[in-house]
Order: sequence, then C-alpha cells, then structure tokens
Amino acid sequence: MERELWNDRETAVELHRAGRLAEAEFIYRQILNVRPDNADVLHLLGLAAYQSNRLEQAIGLISKALELEPDNAKFLTNMGSVHLAQARVDKAIGCYTRALEIDPKYADAHYNLGNALKDQGKLDEAIACYRRTLEIDCRSIDALYNLGLALSKQAVLDEAIACYRRALDIDPHFMDALNNLGVALKSQGKLDEAIGCYQQALLANPRSAVVKTNLGNAFSHLGRRDEAIACYRRALEIDPGFAEGHFNLASALNQQGKLAEAIGHCRRALELNPDYGTAAASLLHFLQQACAWDDFKELEAKVDAWTEAAIEGGEKSVENPYFLATRCTDPARNFKVCRSWGADIDKRTARLNLRFDLERNRGPNTKITLGYLSSDFRNHPVAHLVAGLFECHDRNAFRVIAYSHGHDDGSSYRKRIERDCDAFVDIRQLDDAQAAQRIFEDQVDILVDLNGHTSGNRLQIPALRPAPLRIAYLGFAGSNGTDFFDYIITDRTVTPPEHAEFYSETFIYMPHCYLVHDRREISSKAITRADEGLPEDAFVFCSLNHAYKIEPEAFAVWMNLLNAVPVSILWLLESNPLATANLIEAAVAKGVNAERLVFAAKRKKDEHLARLGLADLALDTLVFNGGATTSDALWAGVPVVAMLGGHSPSRGSAGKLKAIGLAELIAENIEEYQALALRLAGDAGRLGALKDKLAENRLSEPLFDTPRFVTNMEKAYQRIWRIHQQGEAPRQIEVTED
Repeated sequence: MERELWNDRETAVELHRAGRLAEAEFIYRQILNVRPDNADVLHLLGLAAYQSNRLEQAIGLISKALELEPDNAKFLTNMGSVHLAQARVDKAIGCYTRALEIDPKYADAHYNLGNALKDQGKLDEAIACYRRTLEIDCRSIDALYNLGLALSKQAVLDEAIACYRRALDIDPHFMDALNNLGVALKSQGKLDEAIGCYQQALLANPRSAVVKTNLGNAFSHLGRRDEAIACYRRALEIDPGFAEGHFNLASALNQQGKLAEAIGHCRRALELNPDYGTAAASLLHFLQQACAWDDFKELEAKVDAWTEAAIEGGEKSVENPYFLATRCTDPARNFKVCRSWGADIDKRTARLNLRFDLERNRGPNTKITLGYLSSDFRNHPVAHLVAGLFECHDRNAFRVIAYSHGHDDGSSYRKRIERDCDAFVDIRQLDDAQAAQRIFEDQVDILVDLNGHTSGNRLQIPALRPAPLRIAYLGFAGSNGTDFFDYIITDRTVTPPEHAEFYSETFIYMPHCYLVHDRREISSKAITRADEGLPEDAFVFCSLNHAYKIEPEAFAVWMNLLNAVPVSILWLLESNPLATANLIEAAVAKGVNAERLVFAAKRKKDEHLARLGLADLALDTLVFNGGATTSDALWAGVPVVAMLGGHSPSRGSAGKLKAIGLAELIAENIEEYQALALRLAGDAGRLGALKDKLAENRLSEPLFDTPRFVTNMEKAYQRIWRIHQQGEAPRQIEVTED
C-alpha cells in the first residue's frame, strides 16, 4: 500500500511540474482519502491551490501540513508566498524568517524574503537577501533577475546590468531580463544597445506591449519619432488597455505637433488608470498649449492634490518644476516642488557611490577651466542666447569646454558653438557617471549647467560633483532645489534678496540682466504687413509667445485693449490649430471679431526678427514671461509692456527692460499693465519717442552688449574661484562695473 501511494505521489508530482494541476490535485486527494495526515501531500495540494489562485484554500491546506510538521522550512516558505500573494506582507515575512531560523541555507526562503522586503520598499534588505540566495545557489535565475531589478531602482546600473547578463547566460530567451537590461542600458544613454535588447525580447515574445513601448521610448530619445509612434501604436493594438502606452504615444504625438490626438490618448490613459498622476500633469500642460482653459481649471486642482500627496509621502511631485512654474507664481510652492525633485536626484546619485578627489594641485597662474553643460546646443532659444558667449571669453584667463548631451541638428548655432569653444564634447553616449568622470578628467574648475529642470536635463551629472564649483544658469528660471549647485547666476530684479529663502543656491548678482544676449543678424529681406496678413492702417499689438504662456487673465486684458482701440489687431504666434481655435472662440466671447486676431506662421530667425518691426507694441505674458520672445521684440525695436510678478519667470521681462533703459514699461499690477498699454496705443508721439529711445539704447545699454556681459560674468567666476581656493564656503557676491 505504501509503495503504491508513493508511486501515485510521484505521478502527481510529475503532472504538477508539467502544469497539469487539476490531474495532480485529483491524485493528491485520492492519497489523502487514504492518508489524511500526510503532511507532504497536504502541502503539495495547497501549493497547487496557490498556483490556481485559490489562496484561502491554499492557506487552509498548508496550515494543516504545518500542524503536522511545524518546523518544515519548505512548508513555511510556501505559506509565506501565499500570504504575499494576498498582500499580507508582514505575515509573509514572518513565515520566511521562521523558515530561515530552521534552515539558514534554504535559498528559496532567502529569495522570497527578498521579494517581500522589496514590496515594502526596503531595497537594501531585499538586495542582501538576493545576494545570500546567490551565495547558496549561484545559478538562481530568479534571484539574479530580481537583484537586477532592485539595483536598477537604486540606480546601481553597472551591477544591475551584470545581473541581467548573468541571468541571460543561463536562459538567453528570458524576455523580462532582456527587457530590463534594455531599460538599464537606456538609462546609461546606451540607446543602440538598449534597442538591441528590446528587439531580442520581442523575438521571445512579439506580443509584449511593455517591450514595444520601451522600444518606442528608446527611438523617441534618439529623435526617431516616427518609429517611436509606430511602436506605441503596435503596443496599443496588442493591449488597448495599456495606460502607459497611451501616455507615451501622447507625449510623442505632442512632440510632432499633433496636439489634439495627444490630448485624446492622455485622457484615455487617465480613464484606464485614474491615479496616473504623471499623465494628469502632462494633460494639464497639453491643455495649456491648447488654451483650453475651462478643462484646465478642473484638472489643475487634481494635479495639485496629487503633487501635495506625493511630497507629503516623501516622493517627488507628479508635475515637473518647469510645468508648475508656467502656471503658479508662488515662489514658496515652486520651491517646495523643486526640493522634491532635487531630493529624488540626490537619492539616485548617492546610490552610485561615486566620489571625485577635487583637491588637485594647480599652479598659481593656471587658467580657470569652465565647463558648460547643456542639451540645447542647437537651434533652440538657449543657443540663441548663448551663441556669442563662448567667443567672448578671455582665453588668457579661461579655458572653455562645452559638454553636449542633446542631438546634433547640424544648425549654424551648433556649428558656431563648436567653433568658439576650446573643446566641444558630445557626451550623449556616456552615462551620468561616465560623463561626470570625463568632466573630472578634463579638470573642469567651474561647471555651469544650462538646463536645470527643463526638458532633456541630466542633473545627475552635476549632482555627482565632478568639478569643485557647480553653477545653475539660464535654462530654468528659479531654484533647482538641490544642494549640489553652489551658486545661481541671477540679478536683483528677477531674484530680489527677500526671495533667498526660496533658493538652495547662493546668489551671484549680475549688475544688469542676468541673461546673456547675442546681437543676432536681422534679415535684410523686405517684409510687409501684407506679407503677414496685417492691415496697413491698424495699430498692431503683438505677443508672439508660445500658446502655453497665454493665460486667461492676460488674454482678457488684451481683449479689453482691442475693444478700447477700435482700429487695432492682436498678432499672435500660430502655435497649433487647437490653440488658434480656442483663442478665437475666447475673443468672440469677449465681443471681439475673430478677424482681429492674426496668427503668425513660423519663420527663420533672421526673418522673424525682421517682421517683428511691423508691430507697434508688444504685450508680455504675465505668469511666465517671454524669454527669447521679449528679447527678440526689443532687439527688433518694438517696445514691450510687462508686469512684475511674484516668481522668477514672471519677473524676467522686467529685468530686460531695466537693462535696456526702459523701466517705464514695467507695470506693478494688471490694472497698471492695461492702462499703460492703452496710453501708448492712444499716444503716437509718446510711443514714437519710446521707439526712438529703444533704437538708441539697444546698442548702448547693457542688455545686448555681449562682451560687457561676459566681462562681468568672468569677474564673478574669478571671485567665486578665489573664495573656493581660500577654503571658504560659497557666499553671495555682487558684480560691479568699474
């Protein structure tokens, strides 16, 4: 009888291993009819119930087995797995811990304990468990894979990659390992290798929506948007309910200017996952771009609540700092969000455990080496501003290196910067640690990051502190909320002293506007009002800012101006069809004929500057001022009416107007802003005098004097370098002119 029962057990186990659970269970029950106290078979039947997702039944059966054999480590481990499947993590940990007290070398218990600890977010403890598993069983493919996942979460990418590769040595077709190896390689900037991994994973499982989406993400980072979109669409064919696929497709479509379709997919992502905060924040920004203000207000409150909850929970906000700054002028709130993102960067950087010895010997007369770090050395507003900076640096005192992590568009801006630097280093293929190592080896003394919290940033590079001093400049108007930037270059208008509490960086105050400008060439091409669809006899107000900067309060003022000045039009940038339609609808609702809004198509920069002169008066946006837009108008000779706001992005135009000697165009509030614009529109003599003053000042005042600006910037660099060499902590400095 016993031998027959044993043979039946062996048959059942073979069926069990083959996945034929119902047949195995039938035999287990037959055995238990004869031997109801057989702990081994009770456990096996419980295990089959667990694998069939009958969790309560599994607990009952394994509990009976444990009553018979309370010190059986295997039974305890599988009981822990059932508890873990029911999200009873503490009970699961108790089972695994007890199993290891009985058998400290039981690899499965170490492995499963690691999984439970990982679920609790205790990554360090989970990693220790996976390592212990591998000490006992070096070929545990699951332990290798999960160790890789945990290390990836800690941004310990080199070791994570090694784990995935070891797992793939055991099983070259392990799709999840191939996929996550690709994710890790992409995080290191090794996009071609990542694409290869995703393609291999798709050979193993062509219907994986997750892998298709990751492949799309890699293509997107390479600027291959058509291929990215094709991947996202294929992922959604495979799994129409994949929220992340809809979100990623929305982001790619937005980059292609297909805003309406992007909004649709972002909404679908939120329908599928109502708690998808990142998608909600992106949708909010899409609605800004569309000037869909009614929908915007409803969603804004939800995003704010998600942001607050994330920060309270010790996580970074769902909305990135740049997006928030476009709609919120409260410096305290903006700083709080920046702090949450800065803390996240610090956390990820600390896990790399990389330190640089910056106490190297330098000769007393050694040049200061400057490193400029950016994703925007291309046809981009940042490059438009800094293009003249590099050639103006004093090469007797400074060595200048540009580090580019953005794509090469082959533009004249890119070529000019490449030409005017002592070295131009493309670091796209280097991960953050490798890029920081390169900067360190180049012996950069002062590293200047030109991105901040803007698109394409790689803030983890300055976070690794590869240079003795790190400076935040230009790209992001406001504090980065991090401790790794020693200084921020600013001015007293944009960042008054009373705002210091909202900054983690120490101020370098420039004597005039903190932004460098380049004296860009204006096209000699004759452009007429007729060419731009502008009436010859009308007063032309203009605001050629991107649509996302136009908020309803400013637009209401602009409509008041059109109603008060009958023979006038408003000249806007044609950002996208949705914004155009929504702005026209909003104008009509304010009693303004749709024909009085004229939309400008995009032109080459020099031609854009030439056509700007067709306008009579520029109107600045209020929450997020015009950056290059304000500078362009002033350079083209068009006065700009601006309002001084509450945070850095709403104070930038005021700083420019002061630096060009036109402080009289700065309003203190929205009523004054409207009144000032109306007075100028109704007084041709006063407006003409302002234009004459601007024409004279643009070449004599500091705003567009690039060599003068660079001389002042170099004074700042030399002063902070002396402070550093004297072993002193960063302190606020104010640059003065001789």
